[in-house]
Amino acid sequence: MEQVLTIHKVIHGGKGLGIREDGMVVMVPGVLPGEIVTVRETKSHRGHKEAELVRIEQASPERITPPCPFYGRCGGCDLQHAAYSAHLRIKRQVLRESLLRAGLEPADDQPRSTLPSPLTLGYRFRIRLHLDQTGNLGFHQISSNSVVPVGRCLLATDAINRVLEILIEAQWPHRLKGQFGEVELIHSPIDNRVILVLHPLADASKAQAVALADAMRPLSVPIVVRRTPHGRGGEDQTVLGQHFDCLGLRYDLHWDPGCFFQVNVAQNPRLIALALEALAPLSPPFTALDLFCGMGNFSIPLALRGARVTGIEHNHQSIRWATSNSRANGLDAARFMAGDVETQLRALAQRHAAFDCILLDPPRQGLGKAAALLPRLGPRFIVAISCDPATQARDLARILANGYRLCHITPVDMFPQTHHIESVALLERN
Repeated sequence: MEQVLTIHKVIHGGKGLGIREDGMVVMVPGVLPGEIVTVRETKSHRGHKEAELVRIEQASPERITPPCPFYGRCGGCDLQHAAYSAHLRIKRQVLRESLLRAGLEPADDQPRSTLPSPLTLGYRFRIRLHLDQTGNLGFHQISSNSVVPVGRCLLATDAINRVLEILIEAQWPHRLKGQFGEVELIHSPIDNRVILVLHPLADASKAQAVALADAMRPLSVPIVVRRTPHGRGGEDQTVLGQHFDCLGLRYDLHWDPGCFFQVNVAQNPRLIALALEALAPLSPPFTALDLFCGMGNFSIPLALRGARVTGIEHNHQSIRWATSNSRANGLDAARFMAGDVETQLRALAQRHAAFDCILLDPPRQGLGKAAALLPRLGPRFIVAISCDPATQARDLARILANGYRLCHITPVDMFPQTHHIESVALLERN
């Protein structure tokens, strides 16, 4: 059944929210606040309906023609129909509503304005493509596991797209099908090399997978075969890196393909700068705990600023690189521990460890109940970085309930053209 709706706002996840005459909430992709649209309901849930866009009756002045020919089928982007100014405003509003739903009461000027990305296209230095059994290489279709074949991704760097075009022209997706389920292309910022990472299927023949990888060597692209999420199949000496010039600090970081790094390479130094500026009141030497420290994205600049850093991370590869990056930058006093972050955090609290500041950059699920442990370590400041507004708000609420106040929170656009939102919050002890 078709019906006409007015879209009131865009919510977390990128869908627009309209309300039927009977008060039922309807969620629709591909729309913008203020638009009047005709929709067709597709799914029914308790408390709301899902619908597809049939026709735009009255368009927003911020609606634009999506630049990508795959938009609307590929599930990778969901805001390409909006001018970039709308992206920034929507992301700020979504973050504010997440705080309100968590029972927080941010000031009228919070969150701050969204920090725009230096690039809105061509910013991704890492993409992961799916390979189906018919040889289609691309991204999953919206709300489906079907693969939309993609010959070029507008979010990826030119260097990545050049390698992707070579793979397709040489018909490698058809040769790799049946042995590999995913293909990653990673652009190393420090030297502009592109690394090809092949992910074998669970039942793939190791011999065949290695033979296919060897057959690709003439492409002159470093190739890594990974058999587990945090391990490698075969020898891997591939090293990636990035040079940083951030708030007067100049340094290099290195890592391997098994490590997490921020794919928006131009925006990452600005994210780091936000974190460092939040801690500017601390005079060196001061102690800092970096939770989910990875290969040292925040630990190294913090240490260069005079902090005695303790970093904790579950990925052993990342810890090895954090230690290596620390030594390469003359920071022998920094120490890093591999292990479950919550377990390590509880151990620190039981030992009555204390830090002047804590920085955390957890995965999407956030820190959870362990967030209430942070105040027990006595930090004056806590910098909470998150890629999910809902878990960010939940974790902040647990910290604020234990004697802290929210100084400010800034949405950061790390992922233009998508609904994803990074945020940096500064909390201070009362």
